[in-house]
Amino acid sequence: MKQSRSSDTRKRIVNAARELFQSKGFDGTSVAEICRTAGVSNGALFHQFPTKEALGFAVYSLIRAEFWDRIMVAMTTPDDPLDGVEAAVRAAFAFQQDDPGSSAFMFGVSGSKWIESFANEAKEVHDVVSKRGQVWAKPHIDAGRLPSVEADVFVALASGAPQWLAQMNRIGMLTTSLDEIAELLPTYIRRAFTPQ
Repeated sequence: MKQSRSSDTRKRIVNAARELFQSKGFDGTSVAEICRTAGVSNGALFHQFPTKEALGFAVYSLIRAEFWDRIMVAMTTPDDPLDGVEAAVRAAFAFQQDDPGSSAFMFGVSGSKWIESFANEAKEVHDVVSKRGQVWAKPHIDAGRLPSVEADVFVALASGAPQWLAQMNRIGMLTTSLDEIAELLPTYIRRAFTPQ
């Protein structure tokens, strides 16, 4: 019973923090606001998370997991791996458009100084997703349906470009509409992964 209460408290804190981080940003959100929104005391929050940054990383990890799951499902569903590559890019754009608050938080935190202290934990999350993608890609590479490409290159093209472009759109720096880019880029990336 106590563990269930603790799990519920943790979920309430993470949900409250996510909502506030998305609307006010990480730096613009105080621990007191998170506690008020979650309906918990400072002690309860710090029992679950030793620092605000640890809570920020928990929210970041949750959003990254949602983002990657969406991309992986899109990529691994089609029979044709090039359709899968294209679907992964479209899914990355769709996530940016469907959940702009989460996208903005995820992109902003990725460039923050404090996230560096969670590099080992972030690498563990990255490695799980990377392995999942490599398991999907290996038979396609072996059969010549996909070129052998480093996992980080694939990630940069399939998901990094949509994240960066969505951020440029949020700050008003795109000269082409994000919708138009989201329509064109999957085809370009598909061509990049078409075996020669």
